[in-house]
Amino acid sequence: MKPSLRTLASRRSAWGLTALTLLLASCGGGGGGSPLTLSGEVHGLAPTLQGRPTAGMLVLSVNGISQTFSTGSYADKTAISFSRTFGVGETYVIAVEKHPEGQICAVTRAGTGKLDAAVSDVRVDCHTTRLNDTGIAGTTSAEVTARAPDSQSGRDAERAKLTKVGSGAVGFDFTRICPTGEQADASGGCTAQVQWATAANSCVRDNVTGLMWRRADTAYAGVVPADSERVCERVGWRAPTVHELLSIVHAGQASAPYVDTDFFNVASARFFSSEIYRDLPQNERWTVDLASAGMATKYSAGGGPEQRRALWVSGTSALDDPASSAYTRSDVGTSYTIIDTRRELMWLVPKVVSPSDWAAAVASIDAVRAAAPGGYTDWRLPNRNELDALVNRSLANPAMDPAVSVAIPSPQAASVVYWTSSVDVGSPARAWTIDFTYGDVSTMLKTSTARLIYVRNRVFNPAPTTP
Repeated sequence: MKPSLRTLASRRSAWGLTALTLLLASCGGGGGGSPLTLSGEVHGLAPTLQGRPTAGMLVLSVNGISQTFSTGSYADKTAISFSRTFGVGETYVIAVEKHPEGQICAVTRAGTGKLDAAVSDVRVDCHTTRLNDTGIAGTTSAEVTARAPDSQSGRDAERAKLTKVGSGAVGFDFTRICPTGEQADASGGCTAQVQWATAANSCVRDNVTGLMWRRADTAYAGVVPADSERVCERVGWRAPTVHELLSIVHAGQASAPYVDTDFFNVASARFFSSEIYRDLPQNERWTVDLASAGMATKYSAGGGPEQRRALWVSGTSALDDPASSAYTRSDVGTSYTIIDTRRELMWLVPKVVSPSDWAAAVASIDAVRAAAPGGYTDWRLPNRNELDALVNRSLANPAMDPAVSVAIPSPQAASVVYWTSSVDVGSPARAWTIDFTYGDVSTMLKTSTARLIYVRNRVFNPAPTTP
């Protein structure tokens, strides 16, 4: 007896479903058994930024499907669980789609794999970014490569994923503040039909450092504003430190002045700081040159009044040297690890190291990571702003925080030039250095030699790994 047409159609449908099921199983997309789940923890996710509440929102994606996570109060860890489920044999990739406000996060464990069972040990680590980046990034892959390794890490590298309070070039995050203290609207308007861009006393709030800046500069004649002078509803205006001036330098720009000119109206000139250059007995004042991508050195006579400028600042930040040391030091054999709890950085200071040229300095990173000193494998060369954080310009020979210089065999060994990861964008044959004799920031030919210190983000990979 021949099967009916309806029976044949039913059999074909069943065969088709069987084939489809086998195909999905072979591709890892439709395995049998109960659906498998992904879960884990976020470490360091903070609900506040500089004392004010923030949503602490972190957006992660798994295989391109995004999910938002947050925390209501700071804890060492926040449990996370992805809403989508997986079949046995299915592969997955977790990525950070959006960093929380004021932080940078990374997937540091179980970020990718093939599921044979539920995964519950996913780990994401977040750290607070208390230092502005250098601006030395790139808009094309060729530029990123040419400006490496600075361009490969930090706020600039993650700029497309940052949650900014305001806006700004690359990793900078500024807010326009009106003379009356309120935030300017989207078109730059203030109350009483005043425009932020043309107001005599408008300001800029740096949402990373917490500092408030006057938008426009002024001639410097050695006199600072009176303590009672109120601008943008702020008092206590003063000359900035070198650290603070360097924090707004956009060294990746093509031309001077080297700041974000959408926010600052300043001259291409040297700007005075509040600090004295300690090469006694001259006692000249430190300057930062916004015409030379932020070169920092002592004032030297010769420029006219137009070359002596000031940019007033108000507030405190985590940029300057603490009154009491925030560093802790550990011996790890051939080096010391030093933790800076104020800036969320960990330093690796070799006890003995021969000076090298810049190319060799960059190449040394692979060997350091392979050796995993302290148990960590993510060491890198510090960028210009990070290395400058170790400078204490109230000292000399070396101009370095004593909690760090004690890890170096002698003051003479510390009072030398050190490489940074930051290239000189305007002169690619040169890279930025810091001379810890007095704390000068300048460039040097890459074929020259200098010493090395390494750095890592303190919260990333907090559990040491075995090499």
